[in-house]
Amino acid sequence: MKTTLLIASLAAGTLAFPSDTYTVHQRRNLVYDARFEKRSAVDADSKIPFEIALKQGNLQEAEDKLYDMQHLSREEVVSMFAADDQSIASVKQWLIGHGIAEKDIHVNPTKTWITVDTTAGVVEKALKTRYHIYRSTASGQDHIGSEEYSLPNHLLDVVDFVRPGPAMSKVTVRATQPAKGPAAIKEPVRNLSQDQLKTLEDAIKTGPSGGSDAHNAANSTLPAYLKLCGTIVTPDCIAYLYKIPRATGTNSTNRLGIYESLGDVYSQEDLNLFYTKAAPYIPAGTGPELDLINGATAPNSPDQAGGESLLDFDMAYPIIYPQGTTLFQVKADQYYNIFGDWLSAIDSDYCSKDPLWNNHKMCGTFEPTNVVSISYGGPEDPTDPKTAHRECNEFLKLGLVGVTAVVASGDAGVTDRNGYCLGPHHDIFVADDLCSCPYITGVGSTLIQSIDKPETATESFSSGGGFSNIFTRPSWQEASVSNYLLRHNPGYFAYNTSEGNIPDDAGIYNRGGRGFPDVSAVGDNGLVAVGGKLGLSGGTSMSAPIVAAILNRINEKRLSLGKGPIGFANPALYDMAKREGNFNDVTVGNQELGGADSDRGYSACGNDGFSAVQGWDPVTGLGTPLYDKWEAYFLKL
Repeated sequence: MKTTLLIASLAAGTLAFPSDTYTVHQRRNLVYDARFEKRSAVDADSKIPFEIALKQGNLQEAEDKLYDMQHLSREEVVSMFAADDQSIASVKQWLIGHGIAEKDIHVNPTKTWITVDTTAGVVEKALKTRYHIYRSTASGQDHIGSEEYSLPNHLLDVVDFVRPGPAMSKVTVRATQPAKGPAAIKEPVRNLSQDQLKTLEDAIKTGPSGGSDAHNAANSTLPAYLKLCGTIVTPDCIAYLYKIPRATGTNSTNRLGIYESLGDVYSQEDLNLFYTKAAPYIPAGTGPELDLINGATAPNSPDQAGGESLLDFDMAYPIIYPQGTTLFQVKADQYYNIFGDWLSAIDSDYCSKDPLWNNHKMCGTFEPTNVVSISYGGPEDPTDPKTAHRECNEFLKLGLVGVTAVVASGDAGVTDRNGYCLGPHHDIFVADDLCSCPYITGVGSTLIQSIDKPETATESFSSGGGFSNIFTRPSWQEASVSNYLLRHNPGYFAYNTSEGNIPDDAGIYNRGGRGFPDVSAVGDNGLVAVGGKLGLSGGTSMSAPIVAAILNRINEKRLSLGKGPIGFANPALYDMAKREGNFNDVTVGNQELGGADSDRGYSACGNDGFSAVQGWDPVTGLGTPLYDKWEAYFLKL
């Protein structure tokens, strides 16, 4: 009712605004974005999915509550970020003034988005812009966008951004992918020979298969199941390395969330094969609860099984069982990033009308899990900081309700997965889109050379890591990152910026940016079952579900003691790192790989990236987990 009255008063002129004063609201810097090729103009009569993100208030208050581990209800979070009725009315009046019927203007229930049913021509006039088709030089996929758009001055403090607009980001899977060209070294899943299979079978018989004594073997007399860990990483190897006892809790409210998309779907038959060969204490048929988003389907048959999905489950289940998992399977949207579709499905605050999926996104259909593991991502887009902040703030909201988001940091070192670096000289380091967000826990990857020797950074691909060009460094990691920059200066010229404002010829990385990853875990030679066969796989997407599973295990213990879930974990992780012995520090390795032809080619930026050193570094973060130390710390909070 209030909104209707406001629109009436606006139409009557009592709250009139100048109609001819516009300011450019967002513009893409084409020098720093060579990923898209501008093609034909969009037909003016074409229907387009036009959305307006309303600015959200109380962000500082929300961040303060997050850092204080003050978990809120979903209703409290919605109320905290909702736009006021006058702001909504002013946007509606502007749209109606451009000939859009009020019935075609939709405000989402949480008052954070406005969506419009209209044509490209109408939107172009309203925004003083021109839409074109932009083709991704990497994937060949077409996107709708514009180089810039303008807004009336009275809406500059009301609207966060619009889409389609300058945003052109594309996500990719984080598992090690099939390589192309002469730089190829390995396939994403490497089949085991008959000799390796026999050795594996015999070795596993000597081990505890993930039992509570897996970490008590004496290094001087390594049993066969541990001698194998330098070439084949089994659940027993991971349990031994990170001192993980066998799980016992089965709290029905504490399922581990696993995010999957881009058509990569697990096979139950392959999970059963993995249990039989590597984790026999897990019964056949054990699988995730299915939260299928935007028409996604699961599971698949083994001949159509997805190696990414199976890698995630094969790493997580042996750590958490008998705890359960929830699969968030997202059918990718043609226009927008797939994280938005997932966020919409678990959080109606991010949701808006979408003519591409039965006329609606799945708004708040599913409940988020206490921990979610995400092994997908793409490059940070310094030309579109508004979208980056909006997406990041959704993870802030998830943290406020007690959700821990664990994200793989990428497999291409300091480059984009598709083999490019930023800037006119193509030498500026590329950050990761999600891991740049300070409200998620980024996970890098390590390699087991031998179970009785310290881990190193991965060698067959480079663990993703670096510094954001959009987000400044948060206070909780200031000491750790400053120590790295002071004591282990990487030796490259650097700049200090934020919001994607990369200066010309000032350096190749941002010393003032949010550093990632936060932690790491083993990420190569992982035993998996895909397509009815055992093989080896890797990537930071092997590492992320290991860390996520450990945090989910700790949540189980917290819940049994009457405590809430961990939620946003990063301040605690960095506080833990102030005392020695809480992490396995990784001090060997760099980011020399990440080429144009594959993850395993020499870095497209023309150098070795960053190096692993004592303490935090942009390759392996603070180091790898020690379960007993982590559990003891988090149970005191």
